[in-house]
Amino acid sequence: MSDAFDNNLIIQVIANASKYLEPISATPVLDAEILMAHVLGIDRQKLVLYHNSIIDKRILTRFKRLLSRRLKNEPVAYIVGYKEFYSLPFKVNKHVLIPRPETELLVDCAIYYAKQHATLIDIGTGSGAIAIAIKYNRPDCSVWASDISSNALKVAKQNANTILGKNKIKFLQSNLFDSIPPMTFDVIVSNPPYINPDIYYQLQKDVHYEPKEALLAPDNGFSIIKSLIEKAHDYLSDNGLLIIEIGEDLSSRIEHFASLHNFSISILKDYAGLPRIASLKK
Repeated sequence: MSDAFDNNLIIQVIANASKYLEPISATPVLDAEILMAHVLGIDRQKLVLYHNSIIDKRILTRFKRLLSRRLKNEPVAYIVGYKEFYSLPFKVNKHVLIPRPETELLVDCAIYYAKQHATLIDIGTGSGAIAIAIKYNRPDCSVWASDISSNALKVAKQNANTILGKNKIKFLQSNLFDSIPPMTFDVIVSNPPYINPDIYYQLQKDVHYEPKEALLAPDNGFSIIKSLIEKAHDYLSDNGLLIIEIGEDLSSRIEHFASLHNFSISILKDYAGLPRIASLKK
């Protein structure tokens, strides 16, 4: 690897790194650019200004160290320590799931459907991305967020303080609804674990760096969603909404189960045309 990078312009280093990344990444150029911008300490959008500069040896050493981690399938977000979501920068580490672009559709729904001064809660908040993005765009709303993991809550609180300021979101540790106080919410949102454990080793290798408990659910991925639907009625106001991100293979099962619990339900598709968001109305 050394000969491919020594005494090169930054643009050449990025190009060479991209070739190394092609076998393991769907976005090799983007990965290389993010890593380079990180070691240079600049926004990726400004990287073009440095393309024709000779790379400093110390910068190159750091870049190659990060590239080696990526070549072992470690996600770029964990390597650089952040991920952009809903145009906001979120700190991430091994304790939280990396926010995905498709989850932005869940935020879109919450922002659109929440009435003025609504009360919302994000169950299983992880990095806090969903709750924080909602509060950032709907400051009139009262937003709560919970997670079973104390380590995840530390990350979420740091992100909230950085992006929103202190005490803008009410955080609490809870296994789903177990420790939520007796009250009602106008909107409950969640991106719960919904992957069938049987297919875990068929997933992309970089996913294996993420916390299993944030990804996998028993009963073919349905158990956590089932619990959310069973208990949501007690925590929703009249005409309240439960908005959940779902796996594409679960939509028909969720529709049937929701109807058994007297919810009206609609399924929204993501930009790839796959069922992604279940919106259940009390």
